[in-house]
Amino acid sequence: MKYHLVALFDKESNKLIETTQRDLCRKYKLYKTNQQFYIHIQTIIDPDMDKLNKIVIDTLAPYKKFKVQLNPKFYFDKSQKTINLKVEHSGYITRIIRNITDTLVLSGFNIQNDFNKDLCMPLANSNYSIRKALGDDLPTAFTCKGEDICYDFARINRLELWKPITNKKEVLVKDYHLREY
Repeated sequence: MKYHLVALFDKESNKLIETTQRDLCRKYKLYKTNQQFYIHIQTIIDPDMDKLNKIVIDTLAPYKKFKVQLNPKFYFDKSQKTINLKVEHSGYITRIIRNITDTLVLSGFNIQNDFNKDLCMPLANSNYSIRKALGDDLPTAFTCKGEDICYDFARINRLELWKPITNKKEVLVKDYHLREY
């Protein structure tokens, strides 16, 4: 089974992103994704959970809560058919991803590596009209007004390990909190 390690935002950042999601879904008649906004860190295939838990806790021990800058343009991901916000100036989170990935590879875990992938946060699932409009002819970035985005930075306060099943209560496997400032 695949497990996903994701970075989650704090409550204030979630509220601001939720207003942006609501406005975007109303404007383009899109379908909302789940209310927990996240940035995908790594996919681990069939791990030993005890060993994985120890490695992630040890790797995340020196890291504190941090902020990421979000690009105010909406991007369409053709492979997953979602509308996303890209993460910019992602030095701290990139370092966390690199450290976790290197440690897991050296420990013999089976992971899915995609180094060229941009970090993004899914906001909404696209509908047919958006996919048709954003075909090969048009760029994959929506332009938006300045009042559509009411934030610049979002704060990440924890990482979670998820298993991809349809029951929302059983998705969370393990929670990893980051240190305070």
